Amino acid sequence: MVRPLRNLRKSEILMKEAEADFKLKNFNKCASACYFSVRKALEDMFIRMGIMIPRRDDKLANILKNIGYEDKAKLFLRLYELRKKADYNEKEITEEEAKESLETAKRILALINMITKSF
Repeated sequence: MVRPLRNLRKSEILMKEAEADFKLKNFNKCASACYFSVRKALEDMFIRMGIMIPRRDDKLANILKNIGYEDKAKLFLRLYELRKKADYNEKEITEEEAKESLETAKRILALINMITKSF
């Protein structure tokens, strides 16, 4: 387990880049940036909560599930699957998948923002 530095600013930058990449039809880059935007925001939130950050993505999703957000944990794992397709698969991310990534990331980030307002 690692304790990265606060990542909220990086999360915001990555989300803006994802939106720009979508407009430019860079769908692989969009999906990847959406995933990392959410991951960085989750890491920041968990650090603020005093929770150690696991290296594995499924473990990060498990933390989200264990604090009562199973639906968002599933969405995060979907972002991870799309990111793997974007970065490693020979198939390209489709426009629909990129749009799904954007919408999913925004939903999870909205939850994170709501939770962290209480810190």
